[in-house]
Amino acid sequence: MSTNSIKVWAMAALLMAASNIAHAGEILVDRGAYRLSAEQSGAGPVTVVFESGFGQAKDTWKDVIAALGPDYRSISYSRAGLGNSGSDGKSKDIDAHLVDLGAVISDLAGGQKVVLVGHSYGGLLATEFARRHPQQLQALVLVDPATLGQRHAFKQADAARVQADDAALLDMLPPPMAADYRALITQLDAPGARTPSAMPDLPVALLTATQVAAEPFVFEETAAGKALWKAQHAALFSAFDRGFQRYFVSGHNIHRENPAAVADAIRDIAGRR
Repeated sequence: MSTNSIKVWAMAALLMAASNIAHAGEILVDRGAYRLSAEQSGAGPVTVVFESGFGQAKDTWKDVIAALGPDYRSISYSRAGLGNSGSDGKSKDIDAHLVDLGAVISDLAGGQKVVLVGHSYGGLLATEFARRHPQQLQALVLVDPATLGQRHAFKQADAARVQADDAALLDMLPPPMAADYRALITQLDAPGARTPSAMPDLPVALLTATQVAAEPFVFEETAAGKALWKAQHAALFSAFDRGFQRYFVSGHNIHRENPAAVADAIRDIAGRR
């Protein structure tokens, strides 16, 4: 994942208060020991499910959903421990998050194939869900996604910087999120972690942010890090046979800086078969 989204979450963490009480318009997906807070809007033949970046709750997609309009059925949710979603107190790795995502799609999409949209860490989850459960998807939209192989590439380029970034982020994150981050980097640092060389026959829209930060907070925001980030995206896109890749001179949060562009990509890929 890009750690930029972690930084955004960490800075906002002190202002957030999680609750298990349902709010107006909220749907709760029962996961046994906890419930996931979801929301749906619109109607139409295409159902779009949104997966957020690390530490970001479902509201991060509100501008994209508004840009899509009422003719798309949009479903957003917050992962365990974020926003209004509950938690069982255990750290969650990629596999655990994929099980929860599958439950959201199963409970709320009613057996319909969906367009799955993921940003940053959510893009990694969307990619892995597509690889494991392609029969449940109509198409895939990856918004500046993380990849399985990125940490190996980053550490090969500047291991000391990556280690320093990890330490700084772990100091900023509350304990539950720090536990999730440790579980994630353990998986991404494993010897077998690499960007998949083959993907299922699904149309994909891959959106890549190219802006180098004037004052980089983490390695990914440097010129060297951004070059590796783009190379990871190129490798990921080459694993698909159908779709398109678009570049944006923007920061990591394309969906916030340019929600209309993300909505356009969803419309464009949803129309492909």
